[in-house]
Amino acid sequence: MKHSDFETNNIRGPINAWMLKILDDYMNYLFGKSKKKLFKNHPETIVEIGSGTGANMRYLKKGTRLIAIEPNIYMHNNLKKNAAKYGINLEIKTMVGESIDLPDNSCDFVVSTLVLCTVNNPVTCINQIKRILKPSGVFVFVEHVKAQEKSILAYIQKILHKPWHWFFEGCHTNRDTKLLLESAGFNTLEIEAYNLYSPFIPITTQIRGKAIK
Repeated sequence: MKHSDFETNNIRGPINAWMLKILDDYMNYLFGKSKKKLFKNHPETIVEIGSGTGANMRYLKKGTRLIAIEPNIYMHNNLKKNAAKYGINLEIKTMVGESIDLPDNSCDFVVSTLVLCTVNNPVTCINQIKRILKPSGVFVFVEHVKAQEKSILAYIQKILHKPWHWFFEGCHTNRDTKLLLESAGFNTLEIEAYNLYSPFIPITTQIRGKAIK
């Protein structure tokens, strides 16, 4: 997959960037406790897949070097603003998570929050994360996942998938990311499955945890 394989949409791109900025405090309310725990004692340099507008910067230590893999150019302005706000040394790479131009075994810590639902090829993206991680490197994640078969949530995910997928630029409401991570061959994998209740019903079923190469 080439770096340019993310199709920038001149309407949905700015709208989604604006929405993420507006929802920043609410998303902190929903996910802040989990993220603070996952990011605790992070190293000086972090690679983040799908940084969006920089919602996770508030959980990083001042002076952290953040390599942001973010193909949506409409996110970049707010990424830079949040980097200045939180004292983060930001490097933006305009590429997809399936094609990361970092060397093998070069990263101590990789982050993905609500992103593996959106990438075109999640298996390739996870393999890229494994490739760039150093031995014993850590991958931390918070993702929404496919609901239990034949449940009410599974039905809601199914009927809302097409409009949700279109509006949120490729987000899958019913991707089995938990299974993909379990099949990825990490040396250690800690996954907690839980329900997060919010107005965003299709993403109620979620996982969080960390994987060690």
